[in-house]
Amino acid sequence: MRIAMSVMTVALVAGCAVAMPTNTMLPGGWTWQSVGAGSYNTGLQGTERGGGNGQAIGPFNDTSFGVMDEAGTPWVTGNDVSAQQYVQRQRFGNFGTTGAMGRYNNPGYQGTGNNANFPQIGSEARSVSLNHWNNTAPDAGGVATLNQIVRVPVSATLVVGLGYGADEMILKMIGGSGGQRSQFFVDSTINASFSTTAFGIATTTGTMRVNAIVAANDAGGSNYDIAWGYGASNSSGDPSISRVGSMDAIFENGVVVGEPVQGLSPNSVGASISRTYDVLSSLVQTGGAFSINFAANAEIINLVRDFGNADARAQMGPGMEGNARLVVEYAEFRAVPTPGAIALLGLGGLVATRRRRA
Repeated sequence: MRIAMSVMTVALVAGCAVAMPTNTMLPGGWTWQSVGAGSYNTGLQGTERGGGNGQAIGPFNDTSFGVMDEAGTPWVTGNDVSAQQYVQRQRFGNFGTTGAMGRYNNPGYQGTGNNANFPQIGSEARSVSLNHWNNTAPDAGGVATLNQIVRVPVSATLVVGLGYGADEMILKMIGGSGGQRSQFFVDSTINASFSTTAFGIATTTGTMRVNAIVAANDAGGSNYDIAWGYGASNSSGDPSISRVGSMDAIFENGVVVGEPVQGLSPNSVGASISRTYDVLSSLVQTGGAFSINFAANAEIINLVRDFGNADARAQMGPGMEGNARLVVEYAEFRAVPTPGAIALLGLGGLVATRRRRA
């Protein structure tokens, strides 16, 4: 089972500041009485997940590309715009994938042949749908009536999380000369982003650039797999792996922010992005749904044989997960006559007079 790096959940702690209705007018001599505070919270909503190969009963925990649109599988939802579950690139020849139908079989994605290698690039799109706050007592204007309740938002926060990465990062050594060694350079990228048309938020993009140099014994008349992702244990014996750190980097909106880390499985990479947005100035108070759209792609950019006679195929199984939460804190007020004043109903409407002391 391939699971992308999990997305960190951000806790929100917000206090209500003092706020008063500004659009709803009070009759003369009236006041706004504070009657408390409240909040609206959508809860953390995440993108859909798929199941393991052949899994029919949840919970489904796999965030790999494509796991929800495999033909004939019971977890197909129809809401996913998926591509293949692997990306692969081979130097010389085409080893092919001829497993049973499901994630381990390539039925011919992106113009490739049935049972051939998966394409060298794959993509994925998923979304989270949230509901805007429906303020049933808005500060909508007009003249307040006795005991009318008005709710005024004092803070509104949208938190968006994105996790992306890959596992099953395998270099398959194929053939070559017995007793000799071959060395290959693997270069790859994994890109992910989120965007929404709500609140005027700009698109945020993350990119991982990951590569490795793999030197190992030729497979001769056979083949075998070598792990090349972070956390793979290849430090002793043969085969061996060494990493090129100069190009292992994470970018956010084009700026280097760090290096990839090990994902959820040993032979993997992962990264996460979390953003907190103050959306009070663009808050919608009439309900309705909006979406946070997540997209990702992964590519084996290049596979170069530095020396030797073996062939090789590099692969990885990319994954992506997004989540979002909207939290609104509001203050609640009631329209009442000012203490010490008497409200009179006359032909001209509500008026207020102040008692005089004798």
